[in-house]
Order: sequence, then structure tokens, then C-alpha cells
Amino acid sequence: MPAVNLPAGFSARPVVLKVEQRFGMAGFARLVKLLELFAASPLRDKGVIELPVSEWADALQAGPLNVSVLLDYLSNDGWLSQARGEEPGAPLRVTLTDFADFLPALDMPTTAEQWCAWFTSELSMPDQHGTDPDNQALFRRWCATNVTIEEMNAAIELAVKAGRGFAPACLHSLLMTVRKEKLELARR
Repeated sequence: MPAVNLPAGFSARPVVLKVEQRFGMAGFARLVKLLELFAASPLRDKGVIELPVSEWADALQAGPLNVSVLLDYLSNDGWLSQARGEEPGAPLRVTLTDFADFLPALDMPTTAEQWCAWFTSELSMPDQHGTDPDNQALFRRWCATNVTIEEMNAAIELAVKAGRGFAPACLHSLLMTVRKEKLELARR
């Protein structure tokens, strides 16, 4: 699961203190669960969590009424907004207002050497693979197309699910799948 950043002093933020006061520690825990849903959301780069209405209660481990009251409370505070389509069965779309506060800072590699170092440190790729001309060409291509660590991590997750290796050429094909899915989501 992708990471979420809990900023220093999170529990001392006014909205968090209000949630604790109104809903107790269970409310605080549900707020953290909401951030976990955000971390796993395919639309996290837009601050969006989208689930069928029937799944929100399970996701936040609360009854439907409690979920509704909590989300309304956070909406009234301006911490998030809610939207639901008119069609039957439309998902409930929650958008976090200041979602960037919760995204971990990932430096995007801007040189082939940085990609090589990332593959060596994160995926235990042997050093000689980083100097391979084909891999160097892929790394330069990723730099030119602004491939992010988040996208590469998504490609790695696909490789794990498919039982494929972490060689740059293999991950490159999966990276194209990740980017294609990202574009399809943006078109919706």
C-alpha cells in the first residue's frame, strides 16, 4: 500500500481535536482510516476517495449513520467535500481539501544515475545492471517523461501480482500499463 504522511502535530490540529472531542478516540481512529483509504486510492493525486456507499461503513468500521455523521462533520469543517452522482448505485466521492499535506515527499529522479541508485537501493539490483546501455536508455526515457517513484511503485505492485521480475525492461512495460490506467481515470 502506498504511504501516507501524518504531519507532525497532526493530533493537535483543530479539526482533529474537534473530532476527538465529538466522537472520542473512535472518531480519531476513523480519521486515520480515512487517510489510509486516501493512501490506497487510485485518485489520490486529486485527493479523492471513491467507494460504493455500501462499502464506506466497512471501510471505516462504523455503522452507516455514524459514517454519514462523521463525513458531514468533516465537510462542515471544510476538511473534505462529498459528492454523489444522481444515478442509482453511484459511489460516494470524498475529496480531501488539503490532501497534499498527507502525501509523502518523494523526490522524482531526474537523471539516469538517480534511477540507477534507486533500483540498486530499493530493488537490490546489481550495480552492473545500472550501467547496462539498455537500462541506461530506459532510465533516461523515464527522466524525459517525468516518471514518478509512485508510478514505479505501482508497476512493482503489478510485477509482484503477475509474478514477474523487477528488471527495468519488465517494469517499463508495466509502467506503460500504470500510465494508461492513470489516463483512463483522468478521462472519467
